[in-house]
Amino acid sequence: MPLTPKERVLRCINGQPVDKIPVHHIQFSAHAAKAIMGREVLVGGAYLQWKEMEALWRGPEAHAEFEARCEEDAVALAKACGHDILRLSYWRWPKHKKPLNKLDEYTFVFQDPGGEPYKMIYDPEQELFTCEDSTGSIPLNQEKPVTRESLLAEVLAEEAKTERYQPVKELPQLAGMYEKYADYILKVGAGTIGINMKSVEELMAVIDWPDLYARKLMARAKRLAMDIPAYAAAGMRATFAVLDFCSPNGPIVSPALWSQVVVPALKVFIDACHSHGIYYFHCSDGNFWPVADAMFLEAGVDGWAEVDKSSGMDLHELRQAYPEVTLIGNIRSQVLHHGTLQDVEREVMACIEEAHRSGRIIIGVSNMIMPGTPAENILHMLDLIEKNR
Repeated sequence: MPLTPKERVLRCINGQPVDKIPVHHIQFSAHAAKAIMGREVLVGGAYLQWKEMEALWRGPEAHAEFEARCEEDAVALAKACGHDILRLSYWRWPKHKKPLNKLDEYTFVFQDPGGEPYKMIYDPEQELFTCEDSTGSIPLNQEKPVTRESLLAEVLAEEAKTERYQPVKELPQLAGMYEKYADYILKVGAGTIGINMKSVEELMAVIDWPDLYARKLMARAKRLAMDIPAYAAAGMRATFAVLDFCSPNGPIVSPALWSQVVVPALKVFIDACHSHGIYYFHCSDGNFWPVADAMFLEAGVDGWAEVDKSSGMDLHELRQAYPEVTLIGNIRSQVLHHGTLQDVEREVMACIEEAHRSGRIIIGVSNMIMPGTPAENILHMLDLIEKNR
């Protein structure tokens, strides 16, 4: 009797035999989704945000219809691709940020409280946004400088918040999602611990005052850990923490600093997950070899999504080094985007063959299937996976 997708993923995580290799592609552009489904699909990044801006501009009824379609389309796309892990939502535009004006099909005007108006201009070919202020310039993100005194005040506030924190008792909406999609593992997160690589001030604070920053993360980890019983009661079996912190050259901070600042707090959270039967998956592309021991052996990370072959993260080498870790991805979006059908076949079959040989591998594209990717390459990949998994 065939396994359910949920059973298949759990058996894969535990190194048990499966009827076929589990599948999960990390991200789709709207272009890729349309190539697969033959119609417009509400998934992706900037494309989905542009569609949400349009829905907000049209009013509450239009936005309610948009929200309902987002989940329906995400599930339909996942099933069309044979996914065993369901992602129910993609990158959304904040619903409280309603447009002030619509200048043309692709341009909306916004204004944040206390700020100046700015334009969000969507490029349908690249599926990207450009943000412009009233002068036509790209607004700079002005970060407030972090000093030792300001960081200490933040740490003390975080620790005080943790001391008086009342854990979440129940999560009925999440429980309803797990009940609705009972045959699947859902790509949902209960939180994560890490460093914001987009913030220069935060990175400098980690380097200058690592002990203080470690205390800040530990306070957050303890609060997140308190909520884990509610997530487990809702039906969570795996949590997916999305936090990019690596480039193709390696992590954003030194391995020693990562182990000092992040790992102790991350371990507190992961230990809480494990004590309630929840597996912890970290999602980040880039080269994480320098911190792999810290993440897998010290912190206890169970699995890695977005295993990025283009950054040197080879499935076979990872399996040899970490035989009990579950790996997701490793098909390069660059090969789909620029390669021939023969290139795609070599790429996909190498991933499938390693999954059959090594186990504990969930195959898929490890980053976004980009706008402009030839439809025949995408469909050939899906066909190869379905016939050989």
